[in-house]
Amino acid sequence: MTTSRGRPRFDHVGVTSALVLLTPMNRWAKSTAGSPRSNRLREPDFRLIREGGAGFYRFNLLTSTNGDREPPSVRIYDRLIAAATRERVELLPVLLRSRPKDSSSRKQVAEPPEGPAEHAEWRRRVRFLAERYGPDGRFWDERPDLPYRPIRFWEVWNEPNLSQFWDERRVDPREYGRLLRETRGVLRSVDRGARIVSAGLAWKYGGARYLGAMLDAAGPCSVDALALHPYAPTAERAVSYLSKARSVADSRGLRDVDLWTTEIGWRVGGGGDPAIETARVETPTAQARALDGFLQATTRRRAELGLGPTFAFALRDRVDPVTGKVNNRSGLRLADDTPRPAWAVLPRTARPAPWVPWPEPRACR
Repeated sequence: MTTSRGRPRFDHVGVTSALVLLTPMNRWAKSTAGSPRSNRLREPDFRLIREGGAGFYRFNLLTSTNGDREPPSVRIYDRLIAAATRERVELLPVLLRSRPKDSSSRKQVAEPPEGPAEHAEWRRRVRFLAERYGPDGRFWDERPDLPYRPIRFWEVWNEPNLSQFWDERRVDPREYGRLLRETRGVLRSVDRGARIVSAGLAWKYGGARYLGAMLDAAGPCSVDALALHPYAPTAERAVSYLSKARSVADSRGLRDVDLWTTEIGWRVGGGGDPAIETARVETPTAQARALDGFLQATTRRRAELGLGPTFAFALRDRVDPVTGKVNNRSGLRLADDTPRPAWAVLPRTARPAPWVPWPEPRACR
């Protein structure tokens, strides 16, 4: 099939069971010149991802970084999307809205839109991004040198059951459900084939209760895939979280909607984000064993639980830009890019894994 402009159209046809998540801590190289090298995503990293057996990259696509006073900076995202496209790495953007913490700080906080004006601005900017990077988008007109691979999947927000993604507001599954339904409407108005992925829930923190309330508010037709972050001490416990999520989704009539694990991983030692503190192991070998166990189990139970792809957290360890010390050891590679044993798990499990079909855009209303 071709577009109206005569260029080949590449739709998403399938993915393997193990895919790499480059966590938002890994920033795009030219956008954060002052941050440590290990925290920056660079163009060669996409080849590293693909050659490692993974084929998908998940990244934060901010609708703004300064409240709603400035539009998104497409220069940063244009470079990232071009680099991924050249290496045939698929993309899953996470739509987020952020603002400065206060007038005297450069710290950014995530905060869903509130009130009619902010919701209207959110819709306008989501539409702008879909019209730029989606099918027949302006970006593809500007880059005829690239393979035509428009973004068709969009994840709406991240871990909305955690207060850190609401700043100082109350965590509200009903409000998030409305945001999900609203965003779906915008994306589908631009691309009838857009697939909407709900925000990954940090399952340990009231995930079952939040998912049920969220779906009740959003309605059964609001999503094409449900995302989870089943961080747990063991692979077995993480898979049990997926089983519980399947039960909640089925009880709302969503048996045909796949569960995507958009973050899973194990930190070597302590420190870092307390939200994944329970997913801690003592040695790199134990990290590799846990990841391998999770990928093997989810491959075996894919049909039973209705599972989509898995995104491993994260490519590299994170370095504190102020102290220069490693403050998150969840990486499959060290901060200096030395691979941990877990890195070898990817080609061993991803390449021979059966293809996972993309979910069809659900046509219900």
